[in-house]
Amino acid sequence: MSLPNDIETKIYVAGLPWITKTESLRNYFEQFGEIVYANVVCDRATKRSKGFGFITFKEAESANRACEDPNPTIDGRKTNCKLAYLGARVHNNQSNKNGLVSIFPNLINCLQRYFHVIIVVLVTAGLAICVLPYWNQYYWQYYQQYYQHYPWFSTYPY
Repeated sequence: MSLPNDIETKIYVAGLPWITKTESLRNYFEQFGEIVYANVVCDRATKRSKGFGFITFKEAESANRACEDPNPTIDGRKTNCKLAYLGARVHNNQSNKNGLVSIFPNLINCLQRYFHVIIVVLVTAGLAICVLPYWNQYYWQYYQQYYQHYPWFSTYPY
């Protein structure tokens, strides 16, 4: 399968230290080939690195050489490096061939998020189904024993 040239040349670098700037990222990856674009993603308010960045090489071979070591050390910290299209997310407005997930994405997310609550509800309902048929006879036995010893509670006080 042949990918467009810009997809084959862009790599994603994660796990960068907060002190990493675009220049130091560019300096490390220049050894693999000519760089068209380099960027460390930073927080808008603090201007501090968010810990990941992107490098776009001129040639696909350079990007493949850069990803041969998946865990390079940059600015004293071990990072993760891979081709960017391998970790790309599929957004809701894009086609996705995962069957039910593409038809009901919000329902699937809701079920995943509240899975523990659903299990508790199902277990509670199962216990209620098992206990309710016998509840009347247990309650009636308790009622007779209790009011046999305390008859003044058997009538409503008002």
